[in-house]
Amino acid sequence: MWARNKLRAQSAPISDTLQPDQLGRIVGELFPDEPEDFVPPRMARQTPDTEEGVPSPVTEAEMEAVITRLQSKKRAPGPDGVHGRVLAIALGHLGDSLRELFDCCLRSGQFPEAWKEGRLCLLPKAGRTPDSASAVRPVVLLNEAGKALEKIVASRLVQHLEEGSGPGLSESQFGFRARRSTVDALKRLRAVTGEAEQGREVVVAVSLDIANAFNSLPHAVIREALKYFGVPPYLRRLLEAYLSDRRVGLENRSGSVEWWRVGCGVPQGSVLGPILWDIGYDWVLRGRLLPGMGVICYADDTLVYSRGRNYKEAARLAEVGLDLVISRIESLGLRVRIDKTEALLFRGTGRKGPPPEATLQVGEGRVRMSPQMKYLGLILDGGWTFGPHFAMVGPKVVKAASALGRLLPNLGGPSAACRQLYSGVCRSMATYGAPVWADRLTAKNKAALRAAQRTIAVRVIRGYRTVSWAAATALVGDPPWELVAEVLAETYSYVSGRRALGENPTLDGILRVHRIGQEALMRRWGEDLAVQPYGTRVTAAIRPVLERWMRRKRKPLTFRPTQILTGHGCFGDYLYRTAQREPTTECHDCGAAVDSAQHTLEVCPRWAVLRQGLTSVIGGDLSLPSVITAMLGDDESWKAMVSFCETVMSQKEADERMREEAADVASIRGRRMGVRRRRYLMRLL
Repeated sequence: MWARNKLRAQSAPISDTLQPDQLGRIVGELFPDEPEDFVPPRMARQTPDTEEGVPSPVTEAEMEAVITRLQSKKRAPGPDGVHGRVLAIALGHLGDSLRELFDCCLRSGQFPEAWKEGRLCLLPKAGRTPDSASAVRPVVLLNEAGKALEKIVASRLVQHLEEGSGPGLSESQFGFRARRSTVDALKRLRAVTGEAEQGREVVVAVSLDIANAFNSLPHAVIREALKYFGVPPYLRRLLEAYLSDRRVGLENRSGSVEWWRVGCGVPQGSVLGPILWDIGYDWVLRGRLLPGMGVICYADDTLVYSRGRNYKEAARLAEVGLDLVISRIESLGLRVRIDKTEALLFRGTGRKGPPPEATLQVGEGRVRMSPQMKYLGLILDGGWTFGPHFAMVGPKVVKAASALGRLLPNLGGPSAACRQLYSGVCRSMATYGAPVWADRLTAKNKAALRAAQRTIAVRVIRGYRTVSWAAATALVGDPPWELVAEVLAETYSYVSGRRALGENPTLDGILRVHRIGQEALMRRWGEDLAVQPYGTRVTAAIRPVLERWMRRKRKPLTFRPTQILTGHGCFGDYLYRTAQREPTTECHDCGAAVDSAQHTLEVCPRWAVLRQGLTSVIGGDLSLPSVITAMLGDDESWKAMVSFCETVMSQKEADERMREEAADVASIRGRRMGVRRRRYLMRLL
């Protein structure tokens, strides 16, 4: 929590800052009532239900799945205050009683009222004033016991859709489904455009934005869709009870809880919500389209595409397809936001783009053709170059890394494990969608990735900001992110290829492909470090033992050892050449011409006694490759090197401060910023 609070400025809860009428209006817009005159589209043939008798009781396997979920989730508790892990422990004694309650709910078609109440939290969207429904994100916290029953119902629903005699979900839906992801949806789109390019065609793609989608889907649509999919009557009865009489509560500025009825949408924060959305929205994806048209969907992110011999033909076909898809969306009681809808032309090399100021008719408005479009987290361009994407993601990751940097001071702050965790967060942001773009990396895109990687790597090793990318990533043990992306792409290719053949890839097979990719990554990383122009002293020392260094355990780097290893710190050579705060490179202790990190470690007579203690542990060879190898050898050698660095560099830093604070200090030393700089200036007044 403290980390999130540091990343985002603290502010009062939205419910404390708004007037009661404003709060009521926002919640009312977020959770609208179902229109009284709304009639859902007829999806299923009117055939009488055939009762299958008593529903099968909850099995041991279903209860074990519930307990596993409770133990693995770290979510805030619902209105009853019972955390999921606490409930998992209690089920060791109350499991049979709770199972009997679940069986009773399945037989009677009743869902307990207390489990239909949720605690509402309103989170402001970044950069927006929370004075309207579109500027906040609602989160509803539900009781864990109710979500346990939802888990059982959801698993039975999925089993029916995948194995039952009725129709299954559309192949165009990639959201909330096992073995499907945003990457699969993006790869489908790229495959469509690739086929079109081979046939010398172009593709117009339009990404539709549905206003407040999950909270606006009428319950009547879900009920009709459950009939269409042939869901057993006992599950339909239970789901009818589950959807009825729901409400959310929010603590207002006076401290009391206000309640609002939820008469529409799939329940936020629930286990059943995602699968119920897929079931209800499937009506949109089953509509017939003309040849050359198609739909790709992830949850509510709907993309309509059309192929044509040229832009004019593809655009005309796209407008027809959009009219068909939007009419189906509106028949479900949903609304498309034209102002958030984007359109893009995918064209092969050498093909003409759309005319200037070209627009498409989308519903009752027009959408301008854009050179780029954001879809499922990636910025897509017409040639799949991903230039705009990396132009966005590079600064975005750098911004996140810089924000994390405020949490990671060089002295003190979080542990090495915590720093590695933050580094992993930034890496995941940067490599998202890697299977889609890994084969299109250009030198410019790699540079954007490396700039972001260096920023967070420097913070992990507690180094100076001037440390190079090669040195920082080698010391962290974090391979180049572009190589990590290639390994992710290769692993994805293996898994998707097996599934395309109707096989389920085994864990051993996936691990084997990943291991082969990692071996190639380590080899290429070492080759890359060998040709880097900066940080050569430390990279040359680490390269021979790169894999051992990367996999070392419980041996964190701190601020002062990092100075010795990188050469960036209180050394005359660094202060003169890089920081430009010394008039020469001379050593203040022994008068040597160059005061470098290696001079301090191996030569300077001032540290002879400390050096003798170090060499008695790690040996007499103090060249950096030998020191690195010794540090990896055993804990005693690592601790001896750390102790030497801490003592020596602390004294060098103290000496540097004394020189800065001297009355006759040269003006060149006044370049340091921060507290000490301000103190020095005050002393001059």
